Amino acid sequence: MEQLARLQPLKRIVKWQVITLVLMTILFAWWQGVEAALAAGFGAFIALSNTLLMIWHIRRAAETARADAGKNLSRAYRCVAERWLSTIVMFGTGIVLLALNITALIAGFIAAQLMLFMGHTNRA
Repeated sequence: MEQLARLQPLKRIVKWQVITLVLMTILFAWWQGVEAALAAGFGAFIALSNTLLMIWHIRRAAETARADAGKNLSRAYRCVAERWLSTIVMFGTGIVLLALNITALIAGFIAAQLMLFMGHTNRA
């Protein structure tokens, strides 16, 4: 199943997103303090959780949908919808309930999300 789903590029992206999460947390802790560091870390975690959710959906599609194009497309749409919803809910939680620094939150998210895009450009 691992070869069928081609998860290696995404696993490499997860590794870089974790590194980005740690670096952004350290950078904001040094630059603006602990509260900003928590916000940046939470923002990076939002992007990381999206990637992990995508990996989970790809594995499920490889197990259940296999070569059925209709089922694969249905899984893809569901994955996109769940990623959007989880992002909105997590941003709302960070901003409204946890009262995190919005600038640091968005900076952490953008930095970790860039790892997703940079990882996909290295594929042949």
